Parts: sequence; structure tokens; C-alpha cells
Amino acid sequence: MAEPQTFLEAILVRVAGFCAGQKMKTLAVCRGAAASRMVRSVANLEIQAIVDILDLSENTTATSLNVDPSYRAVLIGADNSTTMLKVLALCGNYKTANIPVLAVDGWPVPIDARHFAAEAKVSGEISVPGMFDVAAGYCRHGVTGDIFEFGTFQGFTLQCAYHAFNHRGNLGTRRFIAFDSFAGIIGTKKGEGFFDGAFAASEASFRFANFLAQVPDDRVVVIKGPYSETLRDREKDTRAALGPTSAAIVHIDCDVEEPAKMALDFVTPYAKQGTLLMFDEYDMQCADNSKGERAALRAWLQENPTFEVEPYRAYHLGARSFILHKR
Repeated sequence: MAEPQTFLEAILVRVAGFCAGQKMKTLAVCRGAAASRMVRSVANLEIQAIVDILDLSENTTATSLNVDPSYRAVLIGADNSTTMLKVLALCGNYKTANIPVLAVDGWPVPIDARHFAAEAKVSGEISVPGMFDVAAGYCRHGVTGDIFEFGTFQGFTLQCAYHAFNHRGNLGTRRFIAFDSFAGIIGTKKGEGFFDGAFAASEASFRFANFLAQVPDDRVVVIKGPYSETLRDREKDTRAALGPTSAAIVHIDCDVEEPAKMALDFVTPYAKQGTLLMFDEYDMQCADNSKGERAALRAWLQENPTFEVEPYRAYHLGARSFILHKR
């Protein structure tokens, strides 16, 4: 087998099971240029007998795919997020069958510390991996506690956080706590630019992605379910499951106001002086203070006057971070 030349090929090697000495039959569902990239990568690695490619470029009528239980994983290749969501929907039966379904084009997490260092350089925009490297560096100076992530999808940002803390040398006993219904966005309002069910994944896909990204399972705590249940109706049970803890980082990737506000309400007892708040869509919706994560933060600050926020770093396309201060 040829040596992997790209992130995609490195992921194909790992997902096919070579690292564990086993061959894992895999289905790659692709559309557009992503299909061509997948074909070239599979041919380069000479794993045609292990990875089957389904090119949907010419098929616009399919509404779902029938499950073939011989496949142990499904990879999705797409050229943009809109196409990715459509292909994810087509693979819904595989997720229901508890077979991991992962979008891989552009997904692989940078694990090499040199990549993080390059990403963290300010060159007009800090990337998502670069921001987590900055955050891990910030936390080296006495900011203890776990990393809380609300909205994890298939775990890209959680994986970035783990490797950033690991290569910065301040991983310690930190846990990475993922709160997600795995049913996609819930609670959208008119004008927020999203729809309920968008970015649905599955816990099996999330954990498999962590395995591919070399994140130890014993570092990850999953709180699964709609926030109306896990953060409100069963709040006491969730807090009991977490045990004593505090928040070093609170990463809000809820996209819309209602779940973002529930996340902030839940995390209030764990927040402290120096906690870093990160919002993935803070400047979306034309930076309208009445919508999305902006509206959630404003409402939370009004209800919790003992806290105030100091702007820290802007990053990615519309994301912002803040240092939390206790008055």
C-alpha cells in the first residue's frame, strides 16, 4: 500500500482499520469534486477492495440509501456545507443503524503541534484550530477546570481542544464534556438562518471520529439529549453525572438563541473568574444583537449581573471569544 500523502488519505488508512491490523469495509458517499478526490486517494492507497465509492454527482433524485450491514463506516465527501448536509440526510438510515457516518473532506483534525503553531499565527484571521491553540495557551496561566462544549456534531472542535491542550502540556486531568442531542439544531426561530435538524450526527459517529482523531475515550464525557431535558428537566441528574467541576472553556456552538441561552444558564455554577467563553456563530445574522448566540449572551448577562465579559479574540468567519469576569 502506498504511503498516505494527504489528510484524506491518512484518514482513509485509519478508518479502513490498518492501524488496528484489521480491514474495515467502508462506504464513501460523494458528490462533485469530492468524489474525484476520493477516487484518487483510494487508488493511490490501493484499497479498492476495502473502500467502495458511491458517486452521487449524476443522481439528484435519491432520498435515502438502503443500509448494507457489511459496511462498518460511511464517509461523506462534499464540496460545501450545503451539499454535505444533503448527503448526510441521504445517509440517515446508516446513522439509525448505529453505523458511524462522518464528513471527511476538510474534517481531519491537525494533530501535529507544528500545524497548531502555524495556525495560531495572526495573519488577518485566526482559524478554529488556531483559536483552540490560543485558548490552551491562555489556560496555562492558572485557568483550571474542564472544557464544556455545547453542540459538538462530529467532534471537530472538541478534538482540536484536546490536541491543543495536549501539545501545550497542560492537559492535566481535564475532561472534554460534549452536550448534544445528536438530532441536529433544535429551537430555531424565524430569521435565524438555520433549520431544526441541521447538522444531525450520531453518538456513534462522534465517538468514531474521536477515535480517528486519536482522542482517548476516557477523556470525553457525553451528555446526550435535547437541552430542554438534559439542561432543564433532568438538570440535577446531569449535574450529578458531572460531579464537582469548573469550566476553563465554555464553547457554544448552538447556532441559534434558545439552546445557546439554555447552555449558558446551565454552565453558570461552573463559570468563574477567567473562564473563556467561545461562540462559534457570534457575528452571524448580520451581528444582530436580537438573534442567535449574541442574543443569548446579552440575556444571560442581564440575568447574571455578577458577571461581565471582556472581548478576547475574534476568529474564523464570525466567531468570538470573551474572558469572563466576576464582579
